[in-house]
Amino acid sequence: MKKKLKKSEKKRLKIFKTIDRLKNKITAKEKKLSNINIKIADIEKKVAEKKARKLAKKQASESLSLNN
Repeated sequence: MKKKLKKSEKKRLKIFKTIDRLKNKITAKEKKLSNINIKIADIEKKVAEKKARKLAKKQASESLSLNN
């Protein structure tokens, strides 16, 4: 009986260790994804700023050409 209990306890511990390892892998992947999302958001922000600058420049040049 004691042997069976020891064996089942070992299996239980092994399962817990595997679950912990998998949880660690998941959190690592989530961190990596969040870093990628931050980089994407930064790039999108830069692109939007460039478009805004181009639009402002275009509108400024149009208003100058209309005045002359």
